[in-house]
Amino acid sequence: MIFNLYKQRGETPLECLERFRIAYPEHKDEKMTYLGRLDPMAEGVLLVATGEDIKQSRREEFFELDKDYEFVALFGFATDTYDCLGKIVKTADFAKGYVEPKEMDLIKICKLYEGEREQKYPPYSSKVQAWNSLEDAHQGEIKKVTIYKMQFKGLETLKLKELFGRLLMDISKVKGDFRQTKILEGWKEKMEKSKNEKFLIARFSASVSSCTYIRSIVNDMGTTLGIGACGLSIKRTRVGNYLLKDSLSF
Repeated sequence: MIFNLYKQRGETPLECLERFRIAYPEHKDEKMTYLGRLDPMAEGVLLVATGEDIKQSRREEFFELDKDYEFVALFGFATDTYDCLGKIVKTADFAKGYVEPKEMDLIKICKLYEGEREQKYPPYSSKVQAWNSLEDAHQGEIKKVTIYKMQFKGLETLKLKELFGRLLMDISKVKGDFRQTKILEGWKEKMEKSKNEKFLIARFSASVSSCTYIRSIVNDMGTTLGIGACGLSIKRTRVGNYLLKDSLSF
């Protein structure tokens, strides 16, 4: 049996599975596994299997399914995780007034990125099991992925207080040791030093092949623009024929 669960932002897939067992005690003693992962800062469709669907051959079918995402990129900051749960490794030159991307720039990038492309597994990922260590065989591994369609959905700005409040709320949801305290201190320090009154974010949607990391796409956009970018929020809205609107919330 396959369950379509809504994984909340801030929790790991295992924590989502444990919440499911509590909410549906009739399944608490069943052997269960999730069919694909979502990083702590991502939310949305998480498929969980029981019974015959746990078999490796069956699981691999699900691992290969295409996926849809909605995501928000924050410009001017690049991190070592490619999302906001990371150490800032690059900032735009706010003091000199960095050139903010325009709508047309982002529309062009969407078209440029569509099709088959090579993508590195990001550091600190679900593929790289040890979040607190970069010493892993998968680091730097390159995978061919396909972006079937990518669309720019709009630009907006957030004031410093509003952005930091959002980061504080999201990062504080994460349990376990993900360097949260140091990460938040780093964000506060960098944003205050920037002396910038507002920060630019952009919304996108994408349909992609399996093994595509949205965080890596955002990081690549920042590199293309030369100002840095990281994922502020990521929501998986489809895995194969399993849709977000049908996900179990509990």
